Amino acid sequence: MYSASRGWKRGVGRTESPDQEMLDSGLYRTTPAWSVPGGRTGRTTRVFSAASADVGKRSAGQDFFNSWVSVAVAECITIPIDTVKVRLMLQGELGAKKQYNGGVHAFRTILKNEGPQGLFKGLAPAVLRQSIYGTFRYGSYDQIKNELGATGGNIPIWKKVLASCFAGGMGSFLAVPCDLVKIRMQADAAGTRYKSTMSAFAEVAKKEGVKGMWRGAGPTVSRAAVGAMTELPVYDEVKSAAINAGIVQPGIQSHLFSALCAGFFSTFWMNPFDVAKSRIMNQHITASGSPTYTGLMDCFGKTIKSEGVASLWKGFWPAYTRIGPRVIIIFVVLEQMREINS
Repeated sequence: MYSASRGWKRGVGRTESPDQEMLDSGLYRTTPAWSVPGGRTGRTTRVFSAASADVGKRSAGQDFFNSWVSVAVAECITIPIDTVKVRLMLQGELGAKKQYNGGVHAFRTILKNEGPQGLFKGLAPAVLRQSIYGTFRYGSYDQIKNELGATGGNIPIWKKVLASCFAGGMGSFLAVPCDLVKIRMQADAAGTRYKSTMSAFAEVAKKEGVKGMWRGAGPTVSRAAVGAMTELPVYDEVKSAAINAGIVQPGIQSHLFSALCAGFFSTFWMNPFDVAKSRIMNQHITASGSPTYTGLMDCFGKTIKSEGVASLWKGFWPAYTRIGPRVIIIFVVLEQMREINS
């Protein structure tokens, strides 16, 4: 019998045969005898945490609240690295002179010229963005999986990809105005473009209209979908595979290991879209109303022509330096919140 507070009363890590209730739960798996040294009877090992077992029991409200806490904490801690990443992605644009020699130099330069507050530019719209995007993305993921009939431990990878793609894409689209204001405030070294977060929203809406508020929605949604397709399923797959292989133990160790792997994988595939998104959102519209970039593919083409293919991975290491710890913080806080709620 299973207890959320104590786990299974018997069969965990023993050589005795597991009862059918354990195997049907999808939380435990029996290691085949041939894979155990000496041909001994296979062991029954836990695949997922108790929190994962309660996915169907948690309400959507609990999932969204857990996700909101997780992403808000992560954003406040990692915003300085995000500011460095944005500056590196924007510098040298279409052949312009570079200001920074790398992530460390950018961090020091911003700190020296703009003070500590310079590293936290755009914090308010960043937290607001995550309250919409991150909360929807992580909060709806398990709920969408449930709607797809994905229960227990044997979940087809395509269902994870579909659920995460929809959750990430929809969440990012809703949060585009916050993302746009965040990037413009982070890119503004002089701090003269907007007086405050609210004035930024008002000015963008007045000068560029509702359409301008969603400028860069294409690369933003593409980036989020690619990130969600790689991060969440990879996290799930790596965690279950690593636990089954005995590489890590269930709990905080598996959360950290899986988060680092998922963060690296998603950062690599998201970076080109991140560069395009940052440039399209930050661009100044000319007096004639003509933008520098007309869309995602136009930005890719002009960037590659002027700066080479490698320019699409500008800011990769600061991006991973941020996303790695950020993903760890999110998943660790999220898992702990789930444990508390379960």
